[in-house]
This record gives sequence, C-alpha cells and structure tokens, in this order.
Amino acid sequence: MRRNLVLGASFIGLGIAGLLFLEAGVGPLSMGSRPGMLGGPWGVPKGGTVFASNGEQIYYTGVSRRTGRLPFQGGPMWLWMHGGGCAVCHGVHGRGGVPVMMGTKIPSDIRYARLIEVHHEDPVEPAHPLYTNTLIQRALTHGVNPSGRELDWTMPRWRISDEDFGDLLAYLKALK
Repeated sequence: MRRNLVLGASFIGLGIAGLLFLEAGVGPLSMGSRPGMLGGPWGVPKGGTVFASNGEQIYYTGVSRRTGRLPFQGGPMWLWMHGGGCAVCHGVHGRGGVPVMMGTKIPSDIRYARLIEVHHEDPVEPAHPLYTNTLIQRALTHGVNPSGRELDWTMPRWRISDEDFGDLLAYLKALK
C-alpha cells in the first residue's frame, strides 16, 4: 500500500515537472515553440517585449496601449483564454500559410500590399475584389471578405477602435 502511494506521488510530481518544463519554453515540444503559440523559433516575441508601435503590439498580442486587451466575438476560444493577436495565425511576417488548430482554412497573407494589390484566388472559393482600408476593417470586425463571404470561424471578430485600427493598418503596411 505504502509502495503504491509513493509510486503515485512520484508520477504526479513527474507530471507537474513535465508541465512546468513545457510551459517554460524548454525543448522542441515547449508550449512556446509551436506554430500559433507566442514565443519560440518562429520569432514571435514573448511577454515583456517592448514593441516599437501600438500597431505592432496589437498585431502580436491583441492588446492596445490605449484600451488594453481588444475584445472580440467569435473566433477560437483558445485565443480568448490564452491571448494573442494577428501573428498567432498569420505569422510574424503576416504571410499566413500555417494551419490553425481546428481551422478549416489556412490563414492568408495579410500584408497590406498583398491585400490591396492581388486578387485572392482560391480553388474552392471564387476570387473576390481587392481589399480597401474600409474592407480590411470590416474583415477584422465582421469576419467577411470583400465579396461579403464569411471568413473561417477561426478569424476573430475584433472590436477595435478607429485609432487602434489605424495603428494596426500602419503596421500591416510596414510588413514586407
């Protein structure tokens, strides 16, 4: 009986140590080193990072210097629980291309130049008109593309002020 108790306590301790190891960002399976998670080899800054602009901070963290954490409706619950911004799905450079957990689409390239200059042709969906600043804001707040088609459910519908949107848009324009 005592042996089973010691063995059980050992396994619990080992499990807790393993979780702490993963959360600390150590090793290839760390919580901070997988696509879509903040931190790790994909270059997404970890907490405590000082961002050059409010737009960059919103892009990476979903937190505005003016208003704090941006609320959203719709989108994945894990984003609400763990935080994050555009970079979590669209990547550090805004190029997308990495599948999102439980998503049905691959996040697209959201660099400003790509949104306003390239028709997005998808083999499954028909091409849609180019984005404008107003249509980019509508995609962020209502989750629809320029044709009015709904974006994937993993795209949050952010509640973002005009000032914060302007800052974010300026950052999207800077992505190359």
